[in-house]
Amino acid sequence: MSLGRSTSLDQQFEVFGRDQVERPLSHIGSIVAPNQELAVARARILYSEREWVELCVAPAESFMDCLQPGRNGVVGLA
Repeated sequence: MSLGRSTSLDQQFEVFGRDQVERPLSHIGSIVAPNQELAVARARILYSEREWVELCVAPAESFMDCLQPGRNGVVGLA
C-alpha cells in the first residue's frame, strides 16, 4: 500500500507537534492510516516542512468529547 492511498480499513489519527521545547504541544492535523506505525510514517512525511522537537500521533477514537451538542460551552460536572 502506498503512503497516499486510503482504504475502508483505515482509521483516523490526530497529530500533535512542538517545534520548540518551550512551546506547548499543539494539534497540527490528522492522518488516515491502517495502523499506528503507518500513521507515524505518514505524519513524519506530511509534516516534515518543520523541524519538530516532539511529534505525537494518537488514534482519534481515543479522545473524549468535552463539549457535547446543546451544552452551549458548559464545561465541568453538572
